[in-house]
Amino acid sequence: MRQRRYRLTRAQPGSEDIALIGALDDRLWAPTTGDDWDLAWTVGMPPAAWFAHTAAQRLANHIPGNGHLTVKSGLDRTLRALQQRLIASQGASSPLARHARFAPQTFHLPGERAALLAAAAADPDQLWLQKPANGARGEGIRVLRDPADAPDAPAAPDAPDARDASGASDWLVQAYLADPHLIDGRKYVLRLYVLISRLEPLRVYGYQQGFAKLASRPYTLDDLDDPFVHQTNPDVNAGNTAAADPVVFIDLERYRAHLEAEGADAQALFDRIHAQITMAVMAARDSMRTAAQSVGADQRGCFEFLGLDFLVDQALTPWLLECNLNPSLATCAAPADGGDIEGRIKQRMVHDLVGLLGLNEPERPRADANATAAELQAEAAAELAAAGGFERLYPRPDAPRYWPCFAYPRRADALLATSAPASAPANSQPERLPPERLPPERLPTFRPWRVREHIDDDGLQLYDETRQQWFAPNPTATLIWLHACNGLTPPQIAAELAEPPQARIEREVWETLADWARDGLLTQRPAR
Repeated sequence: MRQRRYRLTRAQPGSEDIALIGALDDRLWAPTTGDDWDLAWTVGMPPAAWFAHTAAQRLANHIPGNGHLTVKSGLDRTLRALQQRLIASQGASSPLARHARFAPQTFHLPGERAALLAAAAADPDQLWLQKPANGARGEGIRVLRDPADAPDAPAAPDAPDARDASGASDWLVQAYLADPHLIDGRKYVLRLYVLISRLEPLRVYGYQQGFAKLASRPYTLDDLDDPFVHQTNPDVNAGNTAAADPVVFIDLERYRAHLEAEGADAQALFDRIHAQITMAVMAARDSMRTAAQSVGADQRGCFEFLGLDFLVDQALTPWLLECNLNPSLATCAAPADGGDIEGRIKQRMVHDLVGLLGLNEPERPRADANATAAELQAEAAAELAAAGGFERLYPRPDAPRYWPCFAYPRRADALLATSAPASAPANSQPERLPPERLPPERLPTFRPWRVREHIDDDGLQLYDETRQQWFAPNPTATLIWLHACNGLTPPQIAAELAEPPQARIEREVWETLADWARDGLLTQRPAR
């Protein structure tokens, strides 16, 4: 195998870099500080120009537009848009719309101050949590009885990596979840690890291990100003010099056993968490895809490794709190407080990440989004066979159930999802390949949303209510729009446009409709 080169953020490797270097085969990999890299592994986002160098065999550990998940305000906007889309397409009482309410009620300051104060007046007993829109390490977080005490001024420095997904820099105030499930009387947050290995077709993995991170003092509402009671961040709790065990990590194997000893259904909890992860990533995918296109990134060469934090309440309902870019791979807890296990899990996790991505193999083929169903499935099967402790969360056999979380599934998503296995041992063989042409009855149909139509002698004109502008589709696009509004799916519309059906035309029809859905002009109809 040829010599490959990795490039790091800094000349002096940090803990995240050391973990990666230890997992790479040093017979195959050597460091570089130039643009001749085959793997760019950066803490924080690299310059946008780096993404133009990505390719099937030149990988970067970030995806442009990841702030739609990793910035707190960006995540909230993503989840709000998801809820709006599901209500419009499936109905407010549908299971998906109800299950999509898995983040605390959030207000963006200063713009939503009036709405925040109105919500507080309607529920005087509610406590509130103030956060910087793009903070880290627990800085700037405090519990409020009166949300009017939250600041209006910008929270973060005016720098590219300190801005939210809309470009603004502000504060968030969230409803405080005041009834957490406790371990030994302490509040905790679950840290789970997620890998987005591919944007299109979307593939998402969750690591089977992770941690419960404990606060360092018993939970109480008597003192809202004590960070060692209300925060679980290890950087914060390490400052509690009065505690014998200020930073405690409990691995998920012991956590599951703890729940089961209490008579709880641990598997049901994690099934629900995995569904929430799937829905959140699906909701952000098109925004990240658009950002990747804008900087010339090759999506085959972009992946994202994330740390997601969930709070579990007394009813064992999980709540997604935040999604962290570059989760720490350093050992935080002392050996007696779970540090030995923590270090081993993180080390194994990075080795499994390297294996899943095929970084120590001969160059693994990576299909583009226009590949055949056989090529897409072969790539996904090779990835899954080397996944180690990673479990594929999406796609799974029930993938179409979650398609409304996309604005509309892209063609590659639909081709891959029709036969994606839930899991596979390392020596498994790929399942039967999906048909190249999808049965129309398995695809969602469309209806207009947030758009007005006007037809006259000049043809069709559409008014985009979100952007408040008119536009006139060309004759072919007009036919695509009218057929879609009459309930035809992309393959059916392509068959109306060309006989015999042509793959190129079907791809163009699919892209046009998915882009219109992304822009809010179309939404999916409920499944038939």
